[in-house]
Amino acid sequence: MGPLVSGCVIDTNILIYHLAGVLTDQAEVTLADALESGSYISIITRIELLGWRKHSSDSLKAAEKLLQSVSEIPLHEEIIQLCISFRQNYPIKLPDAIIAATAQHIKVPLMTRNMADFERVPELKMVDPFSQIAHQ
Repeated sequence: MGPLVSGCVIDTNILIYHLAGVLTDQAEVTLADALESGSYISIITRIELLGWRKHSSDSLKAAEKLLQSVSEIPLHEEIIQLCISFRQNYPIKLPDAIIAATAQHIKVPLMTRNMADFERVPELKMVDPFSQIAHQ
């Protein structure tokens, strides 16, 4: 059997849950499959994950190591234009719009637990590793 999820953009909340040890067993398997098959993060995810003020030195090292296992998609003009379009057309926060635009630009689903904020962008494909239900 192949990976449950391959080639997705992983939202910050999934990485935080993983580092905190609160992902369900099913969600851990889904995340591991995504990481092994080659997944991505937005530049926003690196900023959010590493910028958390309450990191201990150990948790910061763990976060830095985790980020080495994904490819970071830089912010560039095509993603910026998608982000602008999302902000003009949908009620979505700027960091979420950048993450959504990143996934949309590289044509992969977004792995997130935060479905409510992202489902405002109807063209975005999403997967919730806690429910393993894909949303479109």
